[in-house]
Amino acid sequence: MTNRDPEFRHQLGKFRLDSSLASLPSSSSQPPFSSSSSLGNSLQSPPHLSSPTSTVHRSKRVSTACDFCRKRKKKCDFRYPNCSACTRAGVRCTVPPPGPQVASASVPRDQLENLQNRVRWLEEVVRRKTGIPIADRPTGSALDGEGDPDWWYQVPTMLMGRSSSLSRPSTTTASNSPASASTVGTELPNVGEIFRDHLEHRPPSVVRPPVTSSAPRVLRLASLQEAERVACQYFDSMGYQYPFLHRSDFFPPLRRIYAGETPAPEVLYTYHITIAISLLIGASDETRAMEFYRVSQETLPIALQNEDLAAVRALLSLALYTLFATSGPSVWHVLGTALRLATSLGLHKARPVASLVEEEMSKRVFWSLYNLDRLIASTLGRPLGIVDEDISVGLPREFNDDWTEAPGTSVMTIPVQVVRLRRIFSRIYRYLHNNQPPPEPSEVAHMLSHFRQELDDWRRNAPVYPPALLYSTSYYDYLYATTLLLMYRPSPRNPTPDATSIVSCGDASIQVIRSYWDSYSVGKLKWIWLTLSQTYFAGITILWCLNHDLLAVRDGHPAAWQPDDQTMRRAIQAVVVLLEEFGKRRPGVERLAETFRQQSTMIFSNLAYQQEQLGQQNQPPPQVPSVSQQPHILVAPPVPLAPVLDDVLLVDESGAMPVMDPQLAQQLFYSYDWFQEEMATYYTL
Repeated sequence: MTNRDPEFRHQLGKFRLDSSLASLPSSSSQPPFSSSSSLGNSLQSPPHLSSPTSTVHRSKRVSTACDFCRKRKKKCDFRYPNCSACTRAGVRCTVPPPGPQVASASVPRDQLENLQNRVRWLEEVVRRKTGIPIADRPTGSALDGEGDPDWWYQVPTMLMGRSSSLSRPSTTTASNSPASASTVGTELPNVGEIFRDHLEHRPPSVVRPPVTSSAPRVLRLASLQEAERVACQYFDSMGYQYPFLHRSDFFPPLRRIYAGETPAPEVLYTYHITIAISLLIGASDETRAMEFYRVSQETLPIALQNEDLAAVRALLSLALYTLFATSGPSVWHVLGTALRLATSLGLHKARPVASLVEEEMSKRVFWSLYNLDRLIASTLGRPLGIVDEDISVGLPREFNDDWTEAPGTSVMTIPVQVVRLRRIFSRIYRYLHNNQPPPEPSEVAHMLSHFRQELDDWRRNAPVYPPALLYSTSYYDYLYATTLLLMYRPSPRNPTPDATSIVSCGDASIQVIRSYWDSYSVGKLKWIWLTLSQTYFAGITILWCLNHDLLAVRDGHPAAWQPDDQTMRRAIQAVVVLLEEFGKRRPGVERLAETFRQQSTMIFSNLAYQQEQLGQQNQPPPQVPSVSQQPHILVAPPVPLAPVLDDVLLVDESGAMPVMDPQLAQQLFYSYDWFQEEMATYYTL
């Protein structure tokens, strides 16, 4: 950069410099910017970057004058922001734009040197503060990270490098250091300021790219009729639980796909993932379902391109698929991402929207996510994704597919009723299943009574929806029973349930098992890890209740739970059969089935032995016949577990009293955590 650089002179002509700068002598003992100059005070350069001593003559000539002084042909003193003449006249001090004459005018050398020193100093400040070298970059060139949305992720590494360099002792003295240690580089930068532009000025949402010749492929079933049948199977099952997709909006694009058209990528993703879920629900060929899932992943990145409602729906569909398949990402991680996105969009808050349809679909998306989050969190024993106190959005209204409102008789009647239950379910889970110290037994009993009243009112007032009678009767009963199990089973804040809890747990467990067995009998059982966990939990809860009866009778107290013996035994047999069937479809479950079979056999053997001892105590002692009169005793062969639900008696083969492993019994009967952790690890949940 020299005095003959026309570009620099053109840029320099845009600035107004104090005329007092031209008259200052250059000295090594005096900084180039005088403290008496108002502009010099604001632009003072560090002493170590001052220009060296020079005797070169400096011209007092200035580049231009303000408009007011030029018109009066008076000398301008260039005070900032108003010169003295403009101040006395009370006018605004303005300067003419740089023109050819101004650009070609000579520049005082001291001003040029001081500006050069100033630029060097500011470049060093930027380098020390941010780690970005800019001295060799052309003015206006893009710095590291400009245009790169991932640049700010490199800041932690940059800070580590800076802090390590700052911790090293300096080898230079204060007089020749490039920057003063007291002013530059001694403190970490403000991370909030570094991230501010990237967080406040995120890239705006853009229109998803149209389908081109290189677009992802489209997978179709054999015919449109089959595709509609499979899609209806999805909406007639999952649609009643998680209504985040609108049936009327799904089928028109479906028909266009089978007519040979290629819709937008997000529509393709919804089509493929929905068909994949439905094929798994219908117990169809899992290989075909996997093909649809893999094709859906080709358009998933485009569906998640924008932070909008379509992206939340895409994540919800992905979470539902992971419920039914052994492959795919972790449902826990997918739900966490979806909840973060939903809360960032404000779906959990009551807010004005553009239209009624948009408002209702936003509600359906959020409450579907809420329902699924409560189910997964309680099954895996993990925290809830969002607390109820942070939710202010109302429940969806009960609209039909044609957007006519029909409370109690619409397709949204069942989903709304399920969400009402999940809100009660959420309060129960937060009160009982946390790490806070257990309250007084009287408080626990009061809260359980309050929750039970809420549950009974919910079930009593639940409307019946005739077009989906199964979901408005049996499904309600199943949800009611699982909520009772969550409330009455041993929990961190209620580790020793009372007799009421034991009875409620036993009855609710039989009802849960009966519900699953009815679905299994008609070939509609969903062979997913949620079914496995609920079946196993219900089975070991029955054993837990029977174990409590054994202990109570042994101590001379009446048994708390006195179920119908045949119903109870059939429920245990159903659990064994279902676990064995799971073992045929999911490797690893057969070990669980064998363990449950052994423990149930021990429990029933203990019950039989206890009943025999009680019967002998209540009968008079029999007369012992002579040896010659004793008949030959034939030991009956053991009765095996039947493959169907028959009233069988489980006995031990040797006839001896079986002994239960106390440690295993503790895990089975008093702790659900170990199975939750095992299942989550096995299924990578």
